[in-house]
Amino acid sequence: MREIISMPFFVNAIAMCVIMSLLFGMLSFFVVLRRMSFLGAGVAHTAFGGVALGLFLGIDPFFASLAFCVLAAVTLGRLVSRDGLSYDAGIGIFFAFSMALGAILIAVRKAYSFDLMGYLFGNILGVTTFDTVMAAIALVLLYLFVGLYLHRLLFMSFDEDVASTSGVRTGALDTLLLALMAAVIITGIKVVGIILISALVVLPASFGLLLSKNFRLVIAWGILYTFAIMTGGLALSFVLDTPTGATIVSLGTALYFLAMAFVRIFMNK
Repeated sequence: MREIISMPFFVNAIAMCVIMSLLFGMLSFFVVLRRMSFLGAGVAHTAFGGVALGLFLGIDPFFASLAFCVLAAVTLGRLVSRDGLSYDAGIGIFFAFSMALGAILIAVRKAYSFDLMGYLFGNILGVTTFDTVMAAIALVLLYLFVGLYLHRLLFMSFDEDVASTSGVRTGALDTLLLALMAAVIITGIKVVGIILISALVVLPASFGLLLSKNFRLVIAWGILYTFAIMTGGLALSFVLDTPTGATIVSLGTALYFLAMAFVRIFMNK
């Protein structure tokens, strides 16, 4: 066991668990508060088109999917704010286009040596030092953004119209939040995969809101919850010999419903 713990791939996996906990514990709060959960799922699935585009052009899939998803998220935000397009309609359009584009590009590029299943369903044990560094950079950017604009983000989340008339640049903040959300999602794809990453966008804050209505405690609970399911899922997948990403999400879902039952029974909510 000590030999496994000291191996680079395991060290990277644990480091990624810590970083992902801090990333999604924070991001999830603003995504859920601003009712952008479905948008997070759409951005995650849009990554499939970016990965396929990277394979087709011979570009690193991480940078290709990062650029593709950030562009898609920012474009969607502009269409919603300026042209009156609903988030639901926009996500449906981008999601369908991205999946179709990805399928076409992969079909055209028949020969490639790349772990596509790892991107679709995740493989935390396949995380490299490069992936960890990119996640750490995303962490710094997200917390810097939140630290600088926390009160304005909370203001616009509770009442965007009043915040706008009070001088808050809601459009610019929304664009930055969408871009950071896309970047965070891309860094987490190697962990749980494109198919399952939306769970990490929604579950941490949803869990935190079961236990508290104070935003600081919601974020703290979300971080602890994410760390628990990441490390717990990693350990369970090792013991049960199951896919790590799927195990993390399954454990997270089970823990969420257990917490919901506990709150209803013992806290009379």
